Amino acid sequence: MDVRWSAVFFGWLVDFAISLLVQLILVWVGFTAFFSAPDVANPTHLLFLLIFLLATGAGGFVAARFGGQAFALHGLLVGVTGILVSMVLNPGIVAEPRVFVIHRAVGCLVGALGGALAGRLQPPSSGERND
Repeated sequence: MDVRWSAVFFGWLVDFAISLLVQLILVWVGFTAFFSAPDVANPTHLLFLLIFLLATGAGGFVAARFGGQAFALHGLLVGVTGILVSMVLNPGIVAEPRVFVIHRAVGCLVGALGGALAGRLQPPSSGERND
């Protein structure tokens, strides 16, 4: 398996950019309670968690398209990169809510699904037959 780390990094940047934009909008409208104590019983919080998952899926899709092979792996690595970056930025100083920890694990799977979707939408190369 040949992992193209530049594709993974670019996919993570897409995920980060979408997530940062959504976070800035949340702060701008004054919806900061989501970051300190997300409530899964609140439909608005669930919507934002879903948006963040879709951002990781989009990053996985982009990474897989640029990677050109091992599509699901490239998508999965976008989620793993997000976890590693969050660990570096918050090395246990502030306790992260459990919802976000579970969300990051599910994000890895959604990134892999985004990568698999990119593989399914990949046009066949000229050397392959389409039977």
